[in-house]
Amino acid sequence: MTAETASPTATPRLRRNALGLPQVVFQGITHIAPSINIVFTFPIIALKAGPDMPISFLLTTIVCFFIANTVSQFSKYMPSSGGYYSFATRGLGDRSGFMTTWSYLIYDIIGPAGAIGFLGYLLSNTIQAASGVDIPWWIFAVATFAVVWVLTHFGIQLSMRTTAVFGAFELLIMLALAITFLAFPGHGSSYTAPLLPSHAPHAFGGILAGMVFSVLALSGFEAPAPLAQETRRPGRFIGRAVMASLFLIGGFYILTSYASAIGWGTGRMAAFAANPNPYYALGHLLWGAGWWFVVIAIVNSAIGVGLACTNAASRVMYTMGQAGTLPARFGKIHPVHRTPAFAIAFQQLSGIVAILLVGLLLQPADIFGFLGTIATLAVIILYVMANLALTAYIRREHPAEFNVWRHGVLPWVGTLALLPVLWVTVYPVPAWPYNITPYLFIAALIIGFGYMQWREARHPGALRRGATVLVGGRSDAEGDVDWDASAAPVSPADA
Repeated sequence: MTAETASPTATPRLRRNALGLPQVVFQGITHIAPSINIVFTFPIIALKAGPDMPISFLLTTIVCFFIANTVSQFSKYMPSSGGYYSFATRGLGDRSGFMTTWSYLIYDIIGPAGAIGFLGYLLSNTIQAASGVDIPWWIFAVATFAVVWVLTHFGIQLSMRTTAVFGAFELLIMLALAITFLAFPGHGSSYTAPLLPSHAPHAFGGILAGMVFSVLALSGFEAPAPLAQETRRPGRFIGRAVMASLFLIGGFYILTSYASAIGWGTGRMAAFAANPNPYYALGHLLWGAGWWFVVIAIVNSAIGVGLACTNAASRVMYTMGQAGTLPARFGKIHPVHRTPAFAIAFQQLSGIVAILLVGLLLQPADIFGFLGTIATLAVIILYVMANLALTAYIRREHPAEFNVWRHGVLPWVGTLALLPVLWVTVYPVPAWPYNITPYLFIAALIIGFGYMQWREARHPGALRRGATVLVGGRSDAEGDVDWDASAAPVSPADA
């Protein structure tokens, strides 16, 4: 099928059948932001796991499979542009669904903002060190937001093609760097050390501690779900894209973390973790002037994650606008470009405000860690609630198809695996300013709860519509979806 054309008399809607499987796979890959996580998160993981980072990533990929199963199953039974909004509302009820989605929006708005804001800080410092020219960090950050805004505003095909190109290019750069590490090992490296748990600080306990930050590094694989209306055969392709992006980047992280330990020196991982930017140091040492490719990969990754998060979150806000749980302007589609233009603009402006508040009130160096910690808390709550929703949804609406392993064991194992991650994120209490992030997240949830109560009082029934609006029904075994004849929910219990 080909992308449909807009009728001049019809109400504008998202452009259906515009995306194929490779494009939605890259939606998940770029949402994960592999280059940014390699450069900024790997050293934190190395502090806990030492050279055994690959083992941490292997175990984390297995845990994330349990979560990916939830998104894949929901997308099979009820594909929707609402993503988690539709899933959680249908599974857990109106209010629990709204609060789960509020947590999702926190994660998908400030998460990429943290990456883009920190990119501005890094570019400013890098250019000043190389040339002596001092350009304020926020100029680079706002310029990046503007690029993301333009590319996502002017059509899903433009932004997704850009996402695929940027994602492929950053992966090639980091893969080339990993191969270089393996070819030129650091002093004292052992090729077997990253495979032996005994080499991690505190042995297996260090590997488990490394998994905390590995979950953050892998989050984002679920991003194809809100693009269901714009994807061909969404009943099949969305689930495949979620799984493919998880396992491709999970495997990529295992390889690059192994290579990083070898390239730096498996016996010197404490120095790797303590270095302000070990990949810049290794790039200078091994690539000479070519170390700028590392910077290019980070720029690509920041723009790519901005595109992927905007495409995902704006579709969720659009669905909420259609349901009435957000103002009606969020539910409008641009008549020419067929994108939720107001939701896209809102996300970029919210991100700019977030990075300016952190960068100016605290320090620009804190942007990534500060906003990233809040996003981590939000995504853990999101994943846990979605896992609970899947079990409830299948048991209630598809009891004949309930599978104990797929719909019961996997979601609950994923939930139990996330609870220690949540605990370690807040305890021991981190240093200033990260010690205030849990309170800010709780405050954001309280604001969301108050808004939900006010919105439902002003627009009765809006919360209830979230269970059905823009939810499709799978029409054949190939994964095609009928968006005009979705099934109504079967009396979901309101939580």
